[in-house]
Amino acid sequence: MQVTVHRRDKLLPLPVLIAAFVFGLVVLTVCERPTRAELGEAGIFRFVDVTAEVGLAEALRGALNHATAWGDCDNDGRLDLFSGNFADRPNQPFDGANQLFRQVAPGKFERVSKSAVQRRGRASGAVFADFDNDGWLDLYVANNTLAEAYAKKRGDLFPVLTEPNRLFRNVQGEFVDVSETCGACPKDMLRARDVGVFDYDHDGWLDLFVCEDLFVRQDQRGPRSRLFRNLGGLQFRDVTQEVGLPADIGGFGIAVGDVNEDGRPDFFVAGSNRLFISQSGNRYREAKELSAIFEHKASERADDIAVGASFGDMNGDGRLDLIVGVHFAPSRVHVYLHQGVQDGVPQFREITQDLGLPMVPQKTPHPEIQDFDNDGRPDLYWSAWFAQGDRRWPFLCRNVSEQGGLPKFLIPDVRPVRTEGIRKNVAPSDGLGMVYYVDGPAVDYNGDGRLDLFVGMWPPEGSRLFRNETPGGNWLQVRVINHKGNRMGIGAVVRIFEPGQGGQPHALLGHQEITVNGGYSSGRPALVHFGLGKREEVDVLVRLPGGTEPILRSRVRANQLLTIEVPK
Repeated sequence: MQVTVHRRDKLLPLPVLIAAFVFGLVVLTVCERPTRAELGEAGIFRFVDVTAEVGLAEALRGALNHATAWGDCDNDGRLDLFSGNFADRPNQPFDGANQLFRQVAPGKFERVSKSAVQRRGRASGAVFADFDNDGWLDLYVANNTLAEAYAKKRGDLFPVLTEPNRLFRNVQGEFVDVSETCGACPKDMLRARDVGVFDYDHDGWLDLFVCEDLFVRQDQRGPRSRLFRNLGGLQFRDVTQEVGLPADIGGFGIAVGDVNEDGRPDFFVAGSNRLFISQSGNRYREAKELSAIFEHKASERADDIAVGASFGDMNGDGRLDLIVGVHFAPSRVHVYLHQGVQDGVPQFREITQDLGLPMVPQKTPHPEIQDFDNDGRPDLYWSAWFAQGDRRWPFLCRNVSEQGGLPKFLIPDVRPVRTEGIRKNVAPSDGLGMVYYVDGPAVDYNGDGRLDLFVGMWPPEGSRLFRNETPGGNWLQVRVINHKGNRMGIGAVVRIFEPGQGGQPHALLGHQEITVNGGYSSGRPALVHFGLGKREEVDVLVRLPGGTEPILRSRVRANQLLTIEVPK
């Protein structure tokens, strides 16, 4: 098969052509022309399907995954995996219940045979979080519950279709269902999707924002996403109206981060594409000034909607940018650059066309801003994957930017992709195609310092775990254990600097915020990952939620998980 890799004005160097042929037949184009040196060092991202190797293949075969959450639920130092499924489809090889997998040894997973989380419903969002600050991760599962009037038409599937949201308390590694008494799982909440977790009032308890999707309109009412305040003791109260949020928020995915830079969490809801910014007095208001910027002009297709979103600093200027994924094929993805705060409102500019991003032939529901090759520059990922026979490789845009200014990426060329199989989400019988996956945050499941991808999907494509084997640089991961606030350190801002220059703006190397949100229908571990390139040490500066004095760790060695523990 002949492979051509184009630059705008000339062919790429031979080493890049060879790499493209060996590692994925990915064709690279860029909006701003990179130098020859950049192209020569570009390489190709390499991900290996290890689903069978790690012990997940058999248990996941036939599963209709639509919710994924990662977290160390038994406190053994290894990440465990929750896979939430739709159980209302016929011909599944098992009962369609949600599944919990414990990582019993490095890179080896076993299915928990009996657990309270093995419910049958339409799981469409999940997150591990320590809601009672006892040091054990609880689990919230959002179900795409249908109205009873519709569910009754489906006969014996009525209990599955009407399964409400669930909250499970973690009691030293065993889960107990507390949904009926917690106040965060109301029976009148329908078609729930993603779950936002943040401490909006800085009282030390993690609160919940649960999305109701736009399709709830089929049930003769508008969507009513809700904010539940954590009162302690796994008790929650609906405070949506009390904090100034409108009653008509409809959404699929949520991205959380401090984008107006006031030390309090803001959030973007994908679907309605609305940004809500924090105000004094623990209140919110919609940033209506940005409505036109974030508008996703839908086509005649009902599913041409934004469903996933992620914040991240793609150009290293210390501000959180935004990318959005779409549940439509072909996908019109969006990239927004944060250009500072004016009168309390973050100023975003769409740069999708400036970057040269094309229409992606396949759906792209799950987006992320992460450094997949550890070169110190965050890359852009959407959950569309190139497919040729049994081979898969991700639509991943490699960051070749300088610090600050307009980012620059090497963008995979989608022009050779055949549309045969797109609708059924299968590879074409011959040639290059594309498949998509619903969910799955980037996590370092095996602790080797490279971000891997568990991707959830329905058959025939199915869910898979891809191990990242991309050659790259050094790395650093940072987590916070905060005994003065929410124990997980969610909302803490982490910045890294050149060694010996912590806190000096000109020495900034990276900026992230600890969150369990980002993407679509997914929950991630509460830590941040930085690629360091050739650097062997950096300074780390952490600002805790609530505006406390920053914590500085000087000359931190690379290639480790740094834990910053804040005593009472």
